[in-house]
Amino acid sequence: MLTSNIPLGSSVAVIGAGIVGVSSACTLNQKGYHVSIYDPSNPGEGGASKANAGHIGASDIFPLSVPGIHFKALKMLFDSDAPLKVPLSDFWSQIPWFCRFLLTSHGSRFQKATDAISFLGKNSLNDTKTLLESYGLGEMVDYGGCAFIYDTKKSFNSSKKGWNERAKRGFSSESLNEESIAKITPTINNKFKHAFLSHEWGKVTEPFDIVKNLSNEAQKSGVVFYKNQVKRISESLNSVLIDAENGSFKYDAVIIAAGIDSISFAKSLGDFLPMTSERGYNLTIPSPNIKIDIPIVFADRGIVATSLRSGLRIGGWAEYANPRRPANQAYFDSISRISQELFPGLNIEGANFWMGSRPSMPDSLPVISRSQKLNRVFYNCGHGHYGLTHAATSAKLMCDLITNNQNLSNSRLFSIDRFL
Repeated sequence: MLTSNIPLGSSVAVIGAGIVGVSSACTLNQKGYHVSIYDPSNPGEGGASKANAGHIGASDIFPLSVPGIHFKALKMLFDSDAPLKVPLSDFWSQIPWFCRFLLTSHGSRFQKATDAISFLGKNSLNDTKTLLESYGLGEMVDYGGCAFIYDTKKSFNSSKKGWNERAKRGFSSESLNEESIAKITPTINNKFKHAFLSHEWGKVTEPFDIVKNLSNEAQKSGVVFYKNQVKRISESLNSVLIDAENGSFKYDAVIIAAGIDSISFAKSLGDFLPMTSERGYNLTIPSPNIKIDIPIVFADRGIVATSLRSGLRIGGWAEYANPRRPANQAYFDSISRISQELFPGLNIEGANFWMGSRPSMPDSLPVISRSQKLNRVFYNCGHGHYGLTHAATSAKLMCDLITNNQNLSNSRLFSIDRFL
């Protein structure tokens, strides 16, 4: 295996024009590489970057597979309004993934995953700010925090252990009483009496705009974008060949940042990438008749709400299903009904419905790694819920990996071979 760096000035192709791929391209370009991006869709249009919640959830440091998830998951599967969905016909093919997912909730595995997500989160706000400001886009992010709302005092009290753990790791928060909740989130249902305010949180003006504007600015700086489907990747002695729809191209290195489509690339190269599609649903309401000032997470429901340029976006959930399965209209209907319960007076007329596939790893950690099979191929994918949150930091880690300047202990946390 190649252990030396890819020298500055080398040509690098990034496959995938979502937030992770574009951030990687920007960072490599600023470092001095000649970067090209390949995607069959325009930047930000083809995957989960297009219409996600828009949060930069730095303090969200725990993997989805928490201790006791076995019992919680079973209960949620039988509740039509619960945030976990698994179509029966898609369950059997995902059993190996779910087994690895459940293993994450145990002992040292859970601790290691939490440590790694904490590392990413601790850097994410500053790295995102630095990246956007370097292109004059700093005003597209607000760092005003996020309100976590709990249905009951019991669930609020149960959450304190997690908030205390966040505090120990440097993620500040404060509990909110009924009066504070009414002041900070005045348009939510007044039945909610218990909340925490996370200070380590941000939101963008519009997720799609972030990707599009970053891509536009990067192209002004020399990054080349090809609206082109990559069909095959192969490696010769000192280069990587890309076979695309309109021809073959040679690069010194390739980064696979193709979201859920990274699975097929990895399989074709002989790499083991245990990733699945975790599909999220939301509705964006252009004229909601209400206003929220900061992002809101309804912690017991898996529902988030964010005020964006395009309107009020409400959604969430996790449906583990084939990415090509049609969206389930019943889930949109449920979220619409729940939204009106959460926000009395909400006008949902004219709402736009969207479903996107988030590329999810069993331990909720991305893969930021050199390929196990090809010396000049790298992966930056599998970010799940945290693509926007961790994109800038992941891009820095990828750049360090390519230049062979990485901290080996951090690099190992995100290696593709951690499940072998």
